[in-house]
Amino acid sequence: MERAQFRITLFAVFISLCLGIALGRVAFLVWEGRGWRESASLETVRGPILDRRGITLALTEEASTIGIAPEEVVDPEFTAAQVSRFIDMEEAEILRRFYLYRDRKYFLLKRQVDNFAAERLMELQIPGVHRDFEYRRVYPSGDLAANLLGFVGQDASNALEGIERDYNEVLLESYGEPRGPSLYLTIDSLIQFRLEQALQEGFERSKAKRAVGLFMHIPTGEILAMANLPNFDPNRYNRYSARERGNWAIRLNYEPGSTVKVLMTAILLSSPNYAPGKRYQCTGKYDFDSGSVRCLRHGRTFAHGYLTLEEIIRESCNVGMIKAMENVPKEELYRKMKALGLGDRTGILPEGSGETEGYLPAPENWVKSTRYYYPIGQGFSVTPIQLLRAASVIGNDGSLVHPRIVRRIVTEDGRAVEESKTAVDVTPFQPGQLEKVRNMMRMVVESGTGRAAGLDAIDIIGKTGTGQKSSASGYTDRYAVSFIGMFPGKNPEYVGLILYDDVSGEWAGGSLAAPVFRKFVDSILPIIKAPRKTYHAHRFETKPRHPSERRTDKLPDFRGMSAIQALELIGKDLKKPVQFSGSGTIFKQEPPPGTPVERVNRIILYLDSRSL
Repeated sequence: MERAQFRITLFAVFISLCLGIALGRVAFLVWEGRGWRESASLETVRGPILDRRGITLALTEEASTIGIAPEEVVDPEFTAAQVSRFIDMEEAEILRRFYLYRDRKYFLLKRQVDNFAAERLMELQIPGVHRDFEYRRVYPSGDLAANLLGFVGQDASNALEGIERDYNEVLLESYGEPRGPSLYLTIDSLIQFRLEQALQEGFERSKAKRAVGLFMHIPTGEILAMANLPNFDPNRYNRYSARERGNWAIRLNYEPGSTVKVLMTAILLSSPNYAPGKRYQCTGKYDFDSGSVRCLRHGRTFAHGYLTLEEIIRESCNVGMIKAMENVPKEELYRKMKALGLGDRTGILPEGSGETEGYLPAPENWVKSTRYYYPIGQGFSVTPIQLLRAASVIGNDGSLVHPRIVRRIVTEDGRAVEESKTAVDVTPFQPGQLEKVRNMMRMVVESGTGRAAGLDAIDIIGKTGTGQKSSASGYTDRYAVSFIGMFPGKNPEYVGLILYDDVSGEWAGGSLAAPVFRKFVDSILPIIKAPRKTYHAHRFETKPRHPSERRTDKLPDFRGMSAIQALELIGKDLKKPVQFSGSGTIFKQEPPPGTPVERVNRIILYLDSRSL
């Protein structure tokens, strides 16, 4: 009897112990879940990235997560067929996952589903289909400035590339607010779009490996556009290669070719060894111990004869340029190239951004041929942003401006926690010397190798470049062709670079890059309101007004448009803040079409990546 009582007591203790453990586990899970939710709710939401107009380039929004509870599913085939219509996943893949995880209580099917699509799906009330919420990063304008912006992973705090990575900590800083600060860039979306559009045509024609376009306001150093091709859609970043996602404007090292001749001219004019009025004979070929340099026309050696310095620049004469620079000591040449910022990072983005410094060996590391290759832009390398900065010295009367891409950082309550300021370095070049260089660049466009860049509406000056690509075995038959241009020519406000890298020998800077620069500048004149040349009445042609010049008293219907098309229609005249939500095609707008513009404070456009 006592033994039986002992067994009962022991069994009761065992049951109590099991219940205690189970209840403790439940309590722990409840506490843990509450703690996780509280930490999630306290986590700072990643701040948006905007352009100088306040147009949103990247934002964080609530997204849906779709999951399946297999025990609740009545008909797997029917469920898969219906769900596949809304979540961008094949019906067969949904079924595969269902049968793979059918023994589970619940499994995650798709993250970061568009809320609009998820709402439509949940309206069907399909048994076993569930919805939850998380945050996702959205790029409303798709591939616009994508190589600059970069992207984040599925976890909105996991920045992987570009501005997103370089300013990751800034965008996640709370400043006492639930959302991180707004990062305003110097980029102008309207100008960025025009540059990418102009660059694309030459990219397709030339079959270049990559292309870069840059456009900067000279007095402030603000980058108004930074374009890369190929580009990508950061909303679907994992579908693209590293080459397609790279920001080559700061990473590409290339030999600039003849665009550097205007920098060499500035160095020559500032040298005490310069002989004004001297003429230099071009026989078509310049021989030195380890090789030779030629002047070519239509693929054949061409002798220019006797040329002044102005004519050397206009005709882009290699032999003449080498002879003109012969009396500049190599130490002086190197020192002044460094003063132009060559061989150094611009610092446009924080350390670790991937910006490279180019390659500019010091005189003690030169080989015999270096002295002859430098004047024609070979034997050293630059990055596109580096060359743009150096060229801006010519338009800025000798001041080396530091290019910048971030304009300001503003907290959610409107406090500016950082404002970028213009920074310049002094160089050894005098305004009078640089005015002469600008006059030579005008000759290039008016009657030289850059004639295709000329535009009646405005005074463009510039220089073409066709740099031979090098390899481990020497120079190849592939080229980097470019055009560096400024306007207005007398007192330049803007400088731009068009570059096509790794093209065949049939292309040159004057035939490929120069006309692209002209087309780009022509397209942005209504946006930047640059002063135009004046002509007699018979010189003008009647053309329809650019979309950005049209005025409207009522809000247009944006539905069915892309974000870029909407920006084009809004142009510069509505002057209303625009906010995008989602990506893809606009399906809804607030206020509705037809609303008087005077009553509109803000335009909100909702985009959807699927046609539902």
